[in-house]
Amino acid sequence: MKALILGNGKSGQSVFLMLEKLGITAQFASSEDINSGENLKDEEYTDRLFQGLSFIVTSPGISPSSPILKTAKKHKIKIIGEFEFATTFLKGDIISVTGTNGKTTTVSLINFLLRNIGKTVHIGGNIGIPVSSFALSSKKEDISVLEVSSFQLNNIKKLKTHISAILNITPDHLNYHKTMKNYIRAKQNITKCQTKKDYLLLNADDELLMKNIPKTKAKILYFSTKTKVVGCYVKKESIYFNDNFKEEKLVSLKNIKLVGSHNISNILCAVLAVYLETKNKDLLCEICNFQGVEHRIEYVKNINGISFFNDSKATNISSTLVALSSFKCGINLILGGSDKGYDFDELFAKNPKNVKNIVIFGQTKQKIANSAKKFGYKNIHICKTLGESTILCFNLAKCGEIVLLSPACASFDQFKDFEERGAVFKKIVEEINVNENALTSCKKNKQV
Repeated sequence: MKALILGNGKSGQSVFLMLEKLGITAQFASSEDINSGENLKDEEYTDRLFQGLSFIVTSPGISPSSPILKTAKKHKIKIIGEFEFATTFLKGDIISVTGTNGKTTTVSLINFLLRNIGKTVHIGGNIGIPVSSFALSSKKEDISVLEVSSFQLNNIKKLKTHISAILNITPDHLNYHKTMKNYIRAKQNITKCQTKKDYLLLNADDELLMKNIPKTKAKILYFSTKTKVVGCYVKKESIYFNDNFKEEKLVSLKNIKLVGSHNISNILCAVLAVYLETKNKDLLCEICNFQGVEHRIEYVKNINGISFFNDSKATNISSTLVALSSFKCGINLILGGSDKGYDFDELFAKNPKNVKNIVIFGQTKQKIANSAKKFGYKNIHICKTLGESTILCFNLAKCGEIVLLSPACASFDQFKDFEERGAVFKKIVEEINVNENALTSCKKNKQV
């Protein structure tokens, strides 16, 4: 057998090794064939490329309109995503989580809780660990906890998970999906192959999701921070479970360490998934020891009474709004990055009054600034880089306020990914701290 891989990043390299172990010959498509497709106009070149080809494996970020995919469809070549290809080899139960925001936190908490009872857990998918890196080594008694993006779900046909969850739906990745209808349909695909023995978990508080409940054979359960539902909900600072027959207290929320009310929803989903998987409510007490996820409203450091928070994972407007709602003090906000195809009016129409300064950098800086001005914002500053933005925010901030990197944009204009952007931000904060300490020391020496 012979396979062609589109994308030679982490997912592409991982599936190449997986195919090699399966005895399948694989090669990478050229970036020219993926992006411009000029060579594909030559029939001899195309015939050579597709000769003897069994299937094409695509990495998550490859556009459906890629020239090579269009040509492959005309030649009736089978196309499958790395995520879907790898999941067909997984053994044991699969728990999958999608949604516009909160996926990584929820998946990480599920993984944390399951590992605390000695389960062998594989965590992967959109969280940065390709499923192809562990699919062949999985065992029947293992559990795979997967973060699933709309890219991975877009054309999926065979994903079979025991427990699936949709956390929320807000506009995102419209440059890829073109319409909200397409984006919602992709999210709904998570339950496509579930049976009546499986579960679909839905956020009852999300209005758009409730208007677009997927058709499914799975048993639907809900989670809610606002009302009693069939599933999990909050009551008297605790999480309760109701299966339509009895109400049962599962765990207290009093000592959790996660910042922000939005995380209660993520915790509810994680607790419901783990309880359904294990029927063990004792292990749920471990949620108070969960510290959260790097790059998601992550506390970095306090310098001279000003706290820095890294929310680089906020790559859309709704995620940034969630971060802003988590703080009551003055916020000096860093925005900007690469363009995902939406305007920013919603961000400024709903922006809380405690945002004191807005500092913008990156490809979208003028687009964001124009939107902010439209809604009457005055303290708008434009910078070239994240470094300039962070230093300016620190200089503008007053004691007791925070500097928050929550860009509402992807990172690909200046960084490899949001992880690199967050790491650079933390490095800049550390440099500010070193410089401030040196300055303080210098002042003390002069006084002496």
